Amino acid sequence: MFAAGLIQWPSVGRADVLLAPSTESSAGGEIDAWLVTRGLIGNAMITAQSGAGIMTPPPGTEVNETRQTANLTGEVLNEVKSWNERKNDDTIHIEVTTLSTTQFEVAFWLFPNHRKGCTMYKWTLYDHGRALQSAFWRNDAAVLRLAGAADLPHDLYPDSVPWVAFLRVLDAPREGGEGMIDQQITPYSYVGQEVWVAGSEQVTVPAGTFSALKVTAKVDITTIMPNWPRFVLQVIKPVIPKNTLYFEAASPYRLLKQEGTTFVGGPEVTTELIRFYTAEAPPVTPVAAAPAGQLIAKP
Repeated sequence: MFAAGLIQWPSVGRADVLLAPSTESSAGGEIDAWLVTRGLIGNAMITAQSGAGIMTPPPGTEVNETRQTANLTGEVLNEVKSWNERKNDDTIHIEVTTLSTTQFEVAFWLFPNHRKGCTMYKWTLYDHGRALQSAFWRNDAAVLRLAGAADLPHDLYPDSVPWVAFLRVLDAPREGGEGMIDQQITPYSYVGQEVWVAGSEQVTVPAGTFSALKVTAKVDITTIMPNWPRFVLQVIKPVIPKNTLYFEAASPYRLLKQEGTTFVGGPEVTTELIRFYTAEAPPVTPVAAAPAGQLIAKP
C-alpha cells in the first residue's frame, strides 16, 4: 500500500485471510516483535517521554504535515506529522499529533498490503511527556466475534481511522472510484461509510496548488439503524453530514484538504496540507579526541 509515500491498491483476492497474530506481544508474531522494537507497542508507549519528537521517521521517508482548524473560530485544533513504514507484507501508518504546548498523541495503523481493512491500531495521549490514556485494537476474527452478535466485516477498521484510509478503500484512484469503509464502534456493531470520487478540481493549500480528486464520505444510515423501515431511512439520508476530502490526483496521492466533521455532532473543521518533505538522518555530534591514554566519559 504505502511505501515512502507511494500507494498500492490492496488485492481483494485474499479478503478471507487474516494474518494478524492473536496477542499484543512479541510472542504473537514477527510483526509484533518489530512494533515493540519500534516503540509502537509495549512499555515504550506508556513510560515517561520527552515530547512529540519521540517518534521520528526513518531517513528517506516522506513526511506530510497537516493543520486542522475550527471553521467557526479559526482556532488551530491540532497539527499532525504522518508517514508510512513498510514491514514485510504490511504498511504501518504513523501519526504524531500536537494538540497544545504540553499535549500530543502518537498513533499507528497497521494495514495489510494484500487486502483492504486494518489489522492493528494503537493510540496514546501524552501530557508533559507522560502517558494519560491509551487504546489498542486488533482485527482478529476469533476475538471480535462475540456470542449473540452479528459477524463483523473482514475488512474492518477501528472507530478511529486516518484520512488516508478513505482513499485506500476506493477500488481505484480515479473519477467514478467508490468503496466502503466499515468502522467498529462497539464490541457488537459497526458503522459503514460510503466513499466515492465526486470529481476533480484544482486545490490550493499552504503546501501549494495541485490537481485533486474530490472524495466524498457519508455514513451509511442502514448500518446504524438496520431495523428501521427503508422509507424512513430514505427520508433521513439526505440530511446525513458528509466529509469532503481532496487527494492529490497523481501518485503518491497525498491528502491535500478535508472539510467536514471529525465525528458525529462535532464541529465543522478544515484540515490542510502545510508541507511535505523527505526525512533526513539525525546529525551526528562529533566526539572530541581525548589525550593519549585518557578515556572519554560518556554523557
